[in-house]
Amino acid sequence: MGMRSIKGGVAGLALAGAVLAGCGNSTGDGGDSGGSAAAPAPSATTSAAPASNGVAELEPDAILTKAKAALREAGSYRLKGTVVQDKQPMKMDFKVDGKNLAGEMSFDKATVELLAVGGKQYIRPDEAFWTMTAGDAKQGKALAKLIGDRWVIVPKDEKDLGSLFAPANVEELLEPDGKVSKGDAKDVAGTPAIGLVTSGSDGGTMYVATTGEPYPLRIESDKASEGAIDFSDFGEKFAGMETPPANEVLDLKDLQN
Repeated sequence: MGMRSIKGGVAGLALAGAVLAGCGNSTGDGGDSGGSAAAPAPSATTSAAPASNGVAELEPDAILTKAKAALREAGSYRLKGTVVQDKQPMKMDFKVDGKNLAGEMSFDKATVELLAVGGKQYIRPDEAFWTMTAGDAKQGKALAKLIGDRWVIVPKDEKDLGSLFAPANVEELLEPDGKVSKGDAKDVAGTPAIGLVTSGSDGGTMYVATTGEPYPLRIESDKASEGAIDFSDFGEKFAGMETPPANEVLDLKDLQN
């Protein structure tokens, strides 16, 4: 459940380096894994268990519909965790507020910051990222020096780089990869949840809260070794989602000319 879009964004991380390294040559020169998922805890004046929100009794497709609606209604949320792609662990930490996003993805010592605000998408890789993706330390260092600490605008029609932002799209993130069935119930960071299992090649299990709002709390791969992503901070207001100053931005199209 959702691992397809998460892995798509992870794969895009490697593609981003290849695409931008090529752009740089033509010129001649945004966490610990498994962040805690915490749906707002229902208030209680006694030791009685919180009342069920009823989703555990619904059919799988109805549960999924409720989870999508709850996440959209929250308006903002955080995604944090680790996903393994080609035996390489990739960490991500995104804060999403409507169509805006701020966060980073990293693997080994390389990190790329992501920012989506005002209808535009930006990435800001570090030197380790450029060095790794260029395949040559000297070339990577030159490219990192050329771009510096500036953000690079990612055009909407740039499919490979745009896939970096896929994990923060509610519809893509919660889109099942195959048939959905009801799985086991378990607590996720102290919140009772029901599992929704998908049978596709990139399937997995999404756990939906069965008390309070039916938020998605965690997406796990079929294989525990391939990691998990946690949801938290529903409805929070996040800082750091402002449009960068013009002098701190490079346009990918300019780099390609």
